[in-house]
Amino acid sequence: MTMAASQDLYADLAQALQDFWEYYTGVRPAHTQVVVDEQTIAVCLEQVLSPAEREMASTRVGREMLKELKEHMLEQATPHLQRLVESAVERKDSQAVVLFDVTNGNVLGFFRASQTA
Repeated sequence: MTMAASQDLYADLAQALQDFWEYYTGVRPAHTQVVVDEQTIAVCLEQVLSPAEREMASTRVGREMLKELKEHMLEQATPHLQRLVESAVERKDSQAVVLFDVTNGNVLGFFRASQTA
């Protein structure tokens, strides 16, 4: 794959992830980063909190509640995110870990590719 084709692929994946997250939560990530190497795909959805969630995150109790809520949400969203990544990079993934960083409101995803689709 050429460098330009790779960049287009990553941009398309970032767009698909932003679209999914906005549909799923109602909040569009401010920015999405995608990094791909031979076997690993890393994504970062930045600033995914609504204004009310940002307010909630300003207190210790609010952060704890928000972390619990987002962890539950991510349990359900991870298979969908994994399918988006698999489809975009045309690989099957054996492992997917998606985490929510309550401190800065980012979602971090790590996908380990096991084979070509």
